[in-house]
Amino acid sequence: MAERIPVKEIQKLEQSSGLITLYEIELSDTQSAYFTRSLEADLTTIQMYDHDTNNQLNSYIAIPLSIEGTDVSSQGPTSRPVITFSNILTDFENAISPYKFRDLVGKKLYRRRTFAKYIKGGSAETSSGQTPIEFPRQMWIIDRVETENAQEIAIELASPFNTEGLVLPYRVVGHNACPWQYQGASPEKTEANKRGGCTWHSESKYIINGTAYQAYVNSDDEYVIPSTTTFTAWSGSGAADSYYSTSLTLGTSSGVRRYNSDGTIDTDADSTTVTNYWQAVRTTSTTPSDNSGDWTRVRVYADYNASTTYYAYTDDKLNMYAKPTSGTEFLWQAKITNTGNTPGHGVYWMRGDLCGKRLKSCQCRYGFNPLSGGTGKAIKKTDKLLPFGGFPGARKFK
Repeated sequence: MAERIPVKEIQKLEQSSGLITLYEIELSDTQSAYFTRSLEADLTTIQMYDHDTNNQLNSYIAIPLSIEGTDVSSQGPTSRPVITFSNILTDFENAISPYKFRDLVGKKLYRRRTFAKYIKGGSAETSSGQTPIEFPRQMWIIDRVETENAQEIAIELASPFNTEGLVLPYRVVGHNACPWQYQGASPEKTEANKRGGCTWHSESKYIINGTAYQAYVNSDDEYVIPSTTTFTAWSGSGAADSYYSTSLTLGTSSGVRRYNSDGTIDTDADSTTVTNYWQAVRTTSTTPSDNSGDWTRVRVYADYNASTTYYAYTDDKLNMYAKPTSGTEFLWQAKITNTGNTPGHGVYWMRGDLCGKRLKSCQCRYGFNPLSGGTGKAIKKTDKLLPFGGFPGARKFK
């Protein structure tokens, strides 16, 4: 924290030390950009110890800038200042790199003011670990980029209590919906690229007691497991956590048809079968069904093979899954019947590991309860805490 400048010093008829104004843009939890429109006598940048971390010395880049509209009134709407930075030599653009101008929206901008004698090198400078002496720090939220050209960047600021469309408290209780971008804060991402609070790994890797598992879950909160898993054809008796298979006959009677690659119905596939996959929740003699509490449905994937035809169906939940054998271990699901099209975003494929944005979706992931074969038990762990504030949520991102 900072120490306020004594009132008696402000009220002197003549000031022996000039006023210095410093600006900080908080780009991320670990990165900020520092600016000032003032220069030392020798044309070097200005340095001052951090407002919160008193042993961190910040260097403020000297850049032509101006700010208007900072007046405070007790009546009417709160002011919306506009700060303008020169960008002729791309100094501002370089200072915020790797962020782009549009990435600044929503970031915090701080204004610090103090007398020149209190900055580094001044006659009354504060030392490392000492509390900086300054006026109360001001903070605004960057609301929009007003002007962007080769000469200048003008940014409109807003009070944190006057952001358009925002209500307080910010996170209103909503119905069973997670507000975060799925995998936005995946642990393998750099801090600058993290978004939101969802820390689920982008390749669905989950480490339990030092062992890494890959827990793929689709948007219907169903585990997607390797096709090499042992499945027993259903014959009337099931054991808890074991896997079983049933058959579904394609055709008009079942209402499920297979597509050709051009999107037409493959009538030649009628009367053939596709396999449904299940995991028993408990020992049971009940026939596998989505409506039975004794069963949970699973899906299967295999390593991608360019010579394999990946089918799509009128019930798109049956569309086939594949995982690339090299590169990022994303799970992909066919959007249309295709052969030889490498999995990736586009016409033929979509991500297969998607979040349903429900509390159950988190439970399937963070409550993953491993079996010896690398898959998970039907009943999830209930003693795990979410590593982020996912619920309740105010906004839905599907």
